[in-house]
Formats: sequence, structure tokens, C-alpha cells
Amino acid sequence: MTHLDTVRLSAPAVYTAAGTDPATLWEALVAGKDTSSPSEHLAGPWPPFRDAFLVDDPDAATLGVHRRVLRTSEKQARMALYGARLALAGPAADGPVGGPDWGLYLGLPTVDEELLRFDALERLHKVAGQPGEVAALYGREIPPFSGLSHLNSTAAAHISATFGLMGAMAAYSPFSDAGLQALIDGVLSVAEGENEAAVIGAVSPKVHPLLFAQYEHLGWNGAVPGEGSAFLLARRTRAGDTAPGVRPAGYGRAFGAGEEAGEDAGANAGEDDRADAIAEAVRAALEMAGTDADGIGWVLPDAVWSTSAERAQNAALDRVFAQAAHPPVMCTSVRATGVLGPAHPLAHTVLALTGLATGRRLAAEGGTVREEELPAPRALVLACGVQGQACAVVLEGVGT
Repeated sequence: MTHLDTVRLSAPAVYTAAGTDPATLWEALVAGKDTSSPSEHLAGPWPPFRDAFLVDDPDAATLGVHRRVLRTSEKQARMALYGARLALAGPAADGPVGGPDWGLYLGLPTVDEELLRFDALERLHKVAGQPGEVAALYGREIPPFSGLSHLNSTAAAHISATFGLMGAMAAYSPFSDAGLQALIDGVLSVAEGENEAAVIGAVSPKVHPLLFAQYEHLGWNGAVPGEGSAFLLARRTRAGDTAPGVRPAGYGRAFGAGEEAGEDAGANAGEDDRADAIAEAVRAALEMAGTDADGIGWVLPDAVWSTSAERAQNAALDRVFAQAAHPPVMCTSVRATGVLGPAHPLAHTVLALTGLATGRRLAAEGGTVREEELPAPRALVLACGVQGQACAVVLEGVGT
């Protein structure tokens, strides 16, 4: 049996185009700031992204990693390391961090390198100079979010070595629900006594022309990509600690077959199957949290790349909250960060922590985002994997 009520979430940190802390991201959303950047450098044999939400490459010299280690690193690993440092800055000021009871849980992107098989490389050579054929080949031959590369996997080693995180750890890349899976397992490791504290984070895919070919293959909805990382800390509540905080109250996971289910059963069958899975995950999270649709004050849906997944997510939320007396408002950070892949649900978790701690929420309406009072002390965060994975987490304010 798990005891989620013994865990508190704190130290939220983000590194995005909108800023390097949750307050700055919050303010950018309310102010409607345009933090995107021209992306002409992404030009390739297919149409480039017109804009992207880019971040500076963190200065390696400030991250405490030996130059020999950095030879195996690149921007994403440094973004992860920088995000972890931002999250641990506060706890480090109160005492030592790290040790045998500090764990690490990471959601990592896997669109990183062109991982074509040899026979595909031969076909690529034959179609060279034919942009449409090249893009089709990439989309067909490289599975979406293909294998975790050594460049990304070093992120976990960098963080654990730099901060001395010697407890249980794991890195996930099950498509874009990786961030919430890292959150769930990191929280459970603390709730079940495996770790005293767990650093939890996720990183976006790097913005690269290859993204276009892969997401086009998935039914791209025109969303703009972004770079970033999001981190937070899960710690066991100490005896007698009555300070206000935020706890994970419930979670649910499910799987819908997606578009593949609709090939023989009709055009909408796969989409319906995915919507069923998302609704199932949300209801499981609500049940575990001991609440219902009326107990949720804020929903932060996933920022998805697929048009089909986007429709399925909207349909699922309509089903779950159709009978709510006061349906919760919804808001995503896309307009200030771009789509962050695995990091997006954790960026939303960071925003939810900020809102729950202050009794506020963000509501999107038309082209604007407004700040308003949070009517119920719970937020729902979603992750929708590109091949049908669905994940939902309910966060609850405690003593606020």
C-alpha cells in the first residue's frame, strides 16, 4: 500500500524560452509575451518550422561537470543538468542535498539522432535530391521518438554525479508520457520508503529538422516546437510538519491503440479508443484522490503534436467533466514555451504547484490568458503519448 499523503512536492523549476523560473513563466503567459524565435537555421529538404521556442545552451563551466564528461554531452543533457540545479538551489540553501537516500527520475526525449538502418540508408541515397521522398523516408523508417541515444542517457549520469544522488533512480522514454511517469515513480519511491527524496525532471526533444518529418508522419497539428526542461523535488513529510504545501493525491495510466485501431474499424475508431483511455486514466486518478469532477479546480492538458490525439484528449475531458456543476478551466503553456514533448506535463506540474500554493489558476480564453482565484484546491495534469499512452495526475494543496 502506498501513502501519497506522506509526500510533498516542492522546489519547482523550469528552463524555457519564457524564463528560468515558474513565476516568470506564469507572468509571460498572463502578459501574452511572444518568446518564440525565428528558426531559419532549421531549413532542410522539407519545409522548416517558421518559428521555434529556443533557449540558450547553458554555460557548461557553471554546471560543475568535468570537461572530460562534457565530451559525451550536448545541449539536452546540459538543459537537464541546469534544470536540476535550479530545483536544488533552494533545498541546498537549507542543508546538504544528495546522498544514498536521494533518488533521480527523468523523462527523456528520444528524437535525437538519425537512426536509419543500413537498408534505409541505401534507399536514402537513391532518393537524394527529392525532398518529398526524403521526408517520407525519414517518417517511415525512423520510429517516432526512436531509441534513447547515448547523448541523452548521459543526462542522468551527469545529474547524479554532480549532486551526489545515490538512491534509486530511473530514466524513462516511453514517448511523451515520460515526464508524468517519472513523477509517479519518483513519488512512489518516496511514499514507499525507497528514497527519502527524489529529484524528478524531464527534458524536451531538441529542435531539429528531423522533428518535422517525424511529427508530419504522426499527423502534425501545426504546433510550434520548444526547448526546455522542468524539475521538482518529492520529499517525505517530516513528523510534525504542518506547513502548507502540495501533495500528489492520485494518478492513473491507460493505453489506447490510437489510429492503428481505426484502420479496419472505421476512421474514428482509433480516436475513440484513445479518448476512452484518457478518460479511464483521469477517472482512476480522481478515484485515488478521493474526489470527483467537481473537486478539480484546474486542468492542464497535454500539449500534443497529433491532431487525432488533440481531439481525443478534448473528447475525454468533455466526457469526464460533462456532469460537473462547475467545470474546471483549462490552460496550457504552449503560447510561451512551444511544445516541450516529455517536459511539457512536468512544466504544467510546476505551474500547478505555483497555483496551488497561492490559490490561483490560469484560464485560457480566445487568445488571452487570465489569472483568477482557484475555486478547488486540486489540479489535474495530463500526458498523452503519441502512440496511445495516457497518464493523469491529481495534485492537491495541503494546509493552504
